[in-house]
Amino acid sequence: MDGDEVGIADRRPRLVDASFESFFAEQYPRLVRVLVGLTGRASLAEELSQEALLSAHRDWQRVRTLDRPDLWVRRVGVNRAISARRRLISEVAAFARVRPPSTGDVANPVEDAYVWDHVRRLPRRQAAAMVLWAVEQRSFDEIGGVLGCSAETARTHLRRAREALQRSLNEEGV
Repeated sequence: MDGDEVGIADRRPRLVDASFESFFAEQYPRLVRVLVGLTGRASLAEELSQEALLSAHRDWQRVRTLDRPDLWVRRVGVNRAISARRRLISEVAAFARVRPPSTGDVANPVEDAYVWDHVRRLPRRQAAAMVLWAVEQRSFDEIGGVLGCSAETARTHLRRAREALQRSLNEEGV
């Protein structure tokens, strides 16, 4: 058994009473951590997590019967984070057209924030794979479930993310 398979059953949500309230209580903090990794903003991550869980609540009769409702809600959250990122990029570009660039951006002195900023610059699937792996220690099967791809494709996304992150950080002397 390889390391990716160890403990998968331990991380599966146990829907003993299959209530949405227990699912929400278990999944909300975990989902927020994943989305903070993708967005870099706790308030946005909380908002997107609430939206994803609201979607689960609206369709709870179906969602609770899925093999992995936890991965379904992560997929919704990751997709919402990607959409929010696209909107932000469009807004920044539009804002830059009407306002001159500011002078002297101050670098973030916190190294972890610096690294996560580089993670957020990766292609969206690579960034999502990296966050799910680093923040939640998800297996490749679980990452694939969130991203809607096979475990092998998830492994490839993570490998490429690591390589790109290493190149990016090396170029800047970190």
